Order: sequence, then C-alpha cells, then structure tokens
Amino acid sequence: MRDAIILVWKFSLLAEAAVAVRLLVQGLAGQYPALMTAMCVLPLKSLMLMESLFSKTTVLQVRALNKFLLPVEWVLYAWIVFELFSLWSKSYVGIGRFGKFLLAALLAGALLLSLLFGFAEWKALVFSHDFRVYYMMDRVIWGTLALFVLGIWQFFRKYPVSIAPNVVRHTHIAVVYFVVGAICLLLFTLNGVKVVAWANIAIVISSASCYCAWAVLLTRRGQVLTPMQQISQQDKERIERINKELLVFMREVPKNGR
Repeated sequence: MRDAIILVWKFSLLAEAAVAVRLLVQGLAGQYPALMTAMCVLPLKSLMLMESLFSKTTVLQVRALNKFLLPVEWVLYAWIVFELFSLWSKSYVGIGRFGKFLLAALLAGALLLSLLFGFAEWKALVFSHDFRVYYMMDRVIWGTLALFVLGIWQFFRKYPVSIAPNVVRHTHIAVVYFVVGAICLLLFTLNGVKVVAWANIAIVISSASCYCAWAVLLTRRGQVLTPMQQISQQDKERIERINKELLVFMREVPKNGR
C-alpha cells in the first residue's frame, strides 16, 4: 500500500505542475491567481516531504518539517476558496462581505465542536503532543473549507446569473477536493491507524484526479460568459427576497469593506 501511495503522490506532483503550465498557456493565471500560486508552491512542499521520507530522517523530523509547512498550505487553500467565492459574488452588493462572516462563523463552529470532542480525540490520536494540535487544526480547517465551498455550490447553483463555465467547473472540482479530504481526515480521527493507509490512498487519488480535472477543464474558451437563462416570476421573487435579507443582514453588521 505504501508503494501505491507514493506512486500516486508522485503522479499528483506532475498533475499540479500541469495545472500551473496549463493556466499560463491558456492565459488564465491572472484570472485564478490563488490556484496558480498553490499549484506552484504546494508541489515544493510535497517534494520536501517526499525527500525527507526517502532520506535518513526520523518520523519526528518529518513531522517537525510538516509543522512549518502546514500553515502555508492552510493560507493557500483559504485563498483558493475565497477567490472562488469572489468569482461568484462579485456582481452582488453585500454578498461578498456576507461570505466573509459566513466563513468566520463556520470556522468558529468547527473550533467549538473540536473543543467539545477534543479530549476524546486527543486521547485517540497517536501523534506526539505538539503535532496533535497541528493535526486537529488541519482537520478543522479542511472541514470548514469543505463546508464553505459546498455552501457556495448549493447557494449559487440555482441562483440565475451569467457566469463563466470555468467558474462552475472550478466549483465542482473544489467541492470534490475539499470534501473528500475532510472526510478522510474525519475517518482517520474516528478509526485511528487501522484506516490510515486507506485514508492516505483516498486523499492522493482524489487530489491527483482533481489536479487533472483543473488542468483539462479550465480553458480559455471557458472564460466566456454564458447568457443568463430566462427566469420565472417565482425565481425573480425568490432572488429579490434573498437580496433583501442579505442587505438587511449586512446593514446590521459594522461595515469593514467587502
């Protein structure tokens, strides 16, 4: 199983590089700067970890390295999700600011749940004392981003708007990427080392598949806006009601910018 994980992991490195090259060739690097940056930085992180695994380093040294690299990964993933949300919400006054409050609320909720179940999880994890904290934070962030990107998809998929096909494809891929990653981390938390190999293989396979999808499906033609479909009177009333509720909500919150 370890050899299979490493093989797929190596393939995913090539797929990440392919995404960066593809975005440059298609002239989309400026349209998706977060995704472009992540596809350039994350392979370097993986290479460093992979090199440490094949060298004469101990498990503790590998985890020590990972502790310094994880925060970089968190920032990049959060940037990707915020960028995705802004691509959907930039045409709507108030929604961008609402999304920031929503992500903050989800993060606070995830932290609260982690505190409630933290003691049992702390005892179940097999990591050393300090790395348990990093792992629990990693799971919280993955879970929060997964819920947020899933919420983006659920909210906007029936919200009639002229949107580039690339944004829709990007959303679908991001949903798979973050949800599968969050589920695998949760399974490891609940079941421990007996599922660690299967969780790792699921993560590397889903990640490699998503990288390939980003490389293939994001095209220059996909940036052309699709005409907005004819909407019914019922949909118009629903949209107006949602907009009013969002504007009322944002008036009640101190304005800190979009």
